[in-house]
Amino acid sequence: KKITSSLVALGEDEVYTAMSNTVGLPVAIAAKLILAGELKEKGVTLPVNKVVYEPILNELASFGITFEEKEYTL
Repeated sequence: KKITSSLVALGEDEVYTAMSNTVGLPVAIAAKLILAGELKEKGVTLPVNKVVYEPILNELASFGITFEEKEYTL
């Protein structure tokens, strides 16, 4: 099988572009989670750990930034 994942993000205007949102929002959300004590990872952490990326992706969806996944049978 083959799975594809596409990022869907639309900018609002010349300042709040899709690029600025997809770069700035995840960092801001991670900082908020750390300050709120909801993200307890220590040190330098790669965002491949589910406890790191899952809450960030969930909150990004509220800003209209989502991934569309499609599965194909080969």
